Amino acid sequence: MTADIFSRFRAPDADDDDGSGSEYRRTGGLAEVAESEVLDAIDRAPSLPHIVGQVLQRVGDAHSSTADLEKLIEQDMVLAGKVLKLVNSAFYRRPQPVGSIREAVSIIGFASLRSVVLAASTSNILLVDLEPYGMSRGGLWRNSIATAAVARAVGMKGGVGPDRSEEYFAAGLLRDVGLLILSPFLARSGVRLRKDVQTDILTAERRAVGFDHGWVGDRLAEKWELPAPLRACIARHHRDASGDGEVGAAHLGAVRLAERLVYAAGVGMQPDHPFQTQVDARVVKQAGLDAVRFAAVCAEVPNLVKDTDPPT
Repeated sequence: MTADIFSRFRAPDADDDDGSGSEYRRTGGLAEVAESEVLDAIDRAPSLPHIVGQVLQRVGDAHSSTADLEKLIEQDMVLAGKVLKLVNSAFYRRPQPVGSIREAVSIIGFASLRSVVLAASTSNILLVDLEPYGMSRGGLWRNSIATAAVARAVGMKGGVGPDRSEEYFAAGLLRDVGLLILSPFLARSGVRLRKDVQTDILTAERRAVGFDHGWVGDRLAEKWELPAPLRACIARHHRDASGDGEVGAAHLGAVRLAERLVYAAGVGMQPDHPFQTQVDARVVKQAGLDAVRFAAVCAEVPNLVKDTDPPT
């Protein structure tokens, strides 16, 4: 079934021209990939389950109760099982196993539930091999869930509070969804991106196929109807963390710091992967941390990244 789902990410063959006559967006790309091809791949990408939108809406509803959310999640028993597996993982460090959705909601709270449901519902989508990006088997899921957990820890240490920290979790989880769309185009062109200290990942992507995963991820987030701040973070997480009207500098900085820590730890990655691992004082400051709080986050990282098995 997984193979059927991800066949929709397949880059069209060179002779699959739709005849639209769209001009190629040439930014030094080695492969001639038309914007129409990329947009078609986004259109064919799997949608988020309908129940996710309902859960996200209920979480922000002051009139929703634990019982309401329990009934909604238990409409999808596969999702319910994944939610329980994630709640019982190292990310929540429960001394005793959580055995029901009602118990899970009461323990982790509504805001955390949003993160868990989003993670559970995207686990299959993120379980795809991205060899052109130097990821190991299942590496995108492992890297994404670890980055989400570290981003949440950065938020908590930075003092933004539990609700905002869960927004950091969501951004860390989904920041790289654009890779899902671009990877087949790279594979079609025989491109394998590798470590290059002189070239950042966005430039490497544009040189290879003419597009970067921030631009593509933004459009996939639009298809999924994700909240504006989350969409902005997906689009800009490799760019300047000065912030704008949709997402703050600390939000972008936290995700940037988290992903670099996780890339440095090699979670889901092959040794010669092309992503940046350098952490300097500027990145730490952008994330809203001082030296003491940064050290506290680093102390938590080994535990946060060790349990990254998908909730199948």
